[in-house]
Amino acid sequence: MRRLSIAGLLCLVALAPVSARAIDVWDASGADGNNGTDNELANGSAQVHDLQALGGVADQDWYLIGQLPYSSYEVIVDGLTEEVASIPVSVANDALRLDLVDSAGGLINSGYAFSSIGAARTLRFRNTTTSEITNQYIRVQSAVDGCGNGCTSNAQYRIQLRETTLMAPRFNNTATQQTVVVLQNGSTGTVTGTLRFWSTGGTLLGEAPLSLQGHGGAVLNTATVAGANGASGIMTFDHLGRYGQITGKAVALEPSTGFTFDTAFQPKFY
Repeated sequence: MRRLSIAGLLCLVALAPVSARAIDVWDASGADGNNGTDNELANGSAQVHDLQALGGVADQDWYLIGQLPYSSYEVIVDGLTEEVASIPVSVANDALRLDLVDSAGGLINSGYAFSSIGAARTLRFRNTTTSEITNQYIRVQSAVDGCGNGCTSNAQYRIQLRETTLMAPRFNNTATQQTVVVLQNGSTGTVTGTLRFWSTGGTLLGEAPLSLQGHGGAVLNTATVAGANGASGIMTFDHLGRYGQITGKAVALEPSTGFTFDTAFQPKFY
């Protein structure tokens, strides 16, 4: 058998074709840059991607996102590497775009920075309809002040999805009991949402839109809500706050005995 010298082996390696591809596996098929993506984000998803430009074209990463009826969500992009985030502080919040788009790439809603000191972003949205939304996408791309078509495989970020819908398994406005809901907003900004009342069989009984001021809250006697008065069941609260930002409880009052029954609102854990 004829053996190649080390020099010969090096020559063969040098002549072998090199495949140009991004570091993350989602870019391998080229389909994650448009509405043909198969990559779906679910509650609790956490993935690491890059924005490596291919052939001088800036990268886009698209994600499927199924939105259940009467539910709310937050997408977080953080863990940006230096290549994505290392730009002048004055424009740091313009390093990366995080958007909710339609199938044609039309903008529905944009994420924004957590603070004035970095490029990590949060995007919140909700489905207030009776049907699941399956024709919208999350899109991540370098912004005008980012690395753009010069991004390499080192331009990485982490993306996470969290469902923010809160649930409380009990309210009771029958007989002599009445339920009061207390919600607290732990952020500095106003958060809007809708408190919904359901029968134990899953029928929507009524709803109440609420606005919680920054570091404030809301107190609602649920017996004053049409559909919830004289009824009992469960509650949900879909809102535009961050995951864990809104806390609360339902207090069922029994005037004849003075007893109270507390029920905490909880997020959908993952």
